[in-house]
Amino acid sequence: MSVQIQQSQRIDTMDIIRGFAIIGIFIVNFPEMVGSGVLFYDTAFGSDAIVRWLYDLFIQTKFYTIFAFLFGAGFHLFMKSAEKRGLSAKKLMSRRLFLLFVVGVAHVVLFWIGDILNTYAMAGLLLLLFYNRSSKTLIVWSLVMLSMFNGLLVLTAFMPSDPSIDVSILLPHVPNMSERIDFFLTLGLPNSLLMLLDIVSCALIGIFAARNGWLQPSVEQRKNIQRVQWSALILTGLLFIPMVQAFIANPTAYQPSDVTLYTQLTGKALAVVYVCAMLRLVARYGAKPFQGLSALGRMAFTNYLLQTIITMGVLHFIWKDAGEAPLWMGAIFALVVVSLQMIVSRWWLRRYNMGPLEWLWRAGTYGRFSPLRRVSHFGKETGQSSTESSSS
Repeated sequence: MSVQIQQSQRIDTMDIIRGFAIIGIFIVNFPEMVGSGVLFYDTAFGSDAIVRWLYDLFIQTKFYTIFAFLFGAGFHLFMKSAEKRGLSAKKLMSRRLFLLFVVGVAHVVLFWIGDILNTYAMAGLLLLLFYNRSSKTLIVWSLVMLSMFNGLLVLTAFMPSDPSIDVSILLPHVPNMSERIDFFLTLGLPNSLLMLLDIVSCALIGIFAARNGWLQPSVEQRKNIQRVQWSALILTGLLFIPMVQAFIANPTAYQPSDVTLYTQLTGKALAVVYVCAMLRLVARYGAKPFQGLSALGRMAFTNYLLQTIITMGVLHFIWKDAGEAPLWMGAIFALVVVSLQMIVSRWWLRRYNMGPLEWLWRAGTYGRFSPLRRVSHFGKETGQSSTESSSS
């Protein structure tokens, strides 16, 4: 028997999906942080070939797509919440995005070149142009941008390469600070501008979903969600065929670049499958069984940056040859870290209204500090509503 999703559970659903996404993001980010990812090697051998292929099938591009979708949904909820309180929604959002961009650039400079926060910040500025547009406009522009992005990938794939340039590796080693700055200015920012097409296209669908109640689905919408999920699953299976063929052709020396387009396309199709599955699970069982994911997602900003800090700390002080370890060991490390983050996040949120970085981000957005610690009245803890927490 299905459980009716109430308003608070709607926000829980977003946090649950966000928590699910951050797990997949960390699994694929870890090799890029320590020096064993596709930025360092264009070919994976042995067991790494199998793991990298599985990454491309089920994780690579899938989870940042989900994050972009949720970014759009959160954007819509924030703007609506600000308007209902009589505040200048665009001004607050612009300030919020500026702070996100600053944190993203600091993330690149101080820790890791693979930061995505600065790209989301730029994407948010573009979303301001679409906030009050019709649902039809959102869908049309999403499809246009997605087509442009994948069209550019196709053109890139068929462009003749310069034989004098060694493209077997993009980075010879984990870059230091000066190399990270140089990478960001020469390749990172141009890549972010290209990724805007992809991120914004997914975020527009997020706005559409939040606006039309898909994150709080009615019985009829749940039936539509099931249909969408099955359609996306069939499409994913068809797109998997060339990826399977590429792996079978050389299972001991897998080249991810051979299937980049299909990795991107399955990233959209399988992301739809994942999101629909999570929506249906929460609709059926309620949010309670997913409290760990919900806590992880409510503190996604804090946990995302902590994943980098933890990894870099381990790389420099404990596991210095992590880049030489097989990919499956990195996956285990990532799962251990996110499992601990779930535990710590639940502990933290029993005592505080939001994560520490979420609290600072909110303070910078509104120009004032809101209460962080939960206040106990008559033995019960009270804090800000879950609706306000997710939308702001």
